[in-house]
Amino acid sequence: MSMSPGVAAMIARRLAAPKQFEVVTLYADGTSHSHPTETRAQADNYAVGERRNVGRSLIDRATGVAVEVVDVYIAAL
Repeated sequence: MSMSPGVAAMIARRLAAPKQFEVVTLYADGTSHSHPTETRAQADNYAVGERRNVGRSLIDRATGVAVEVVDVYIAAL
């Protein structure tokens, strides 16, 4: 399946757009994960899903170890 030039250009613009906010997820073991976004609304939307995991034990895909989410916050960059 090939992508139309217009769609490819739109994706390139979105990826190149400056990121103004980030959602930071903190884990009980002291590690964190950040997800940069262009707008506050995008950050709020992503944070809703991340906040559902607070207090849950999850498997870290990178290491395969169980981690617990302790906090999620939005920071301006």
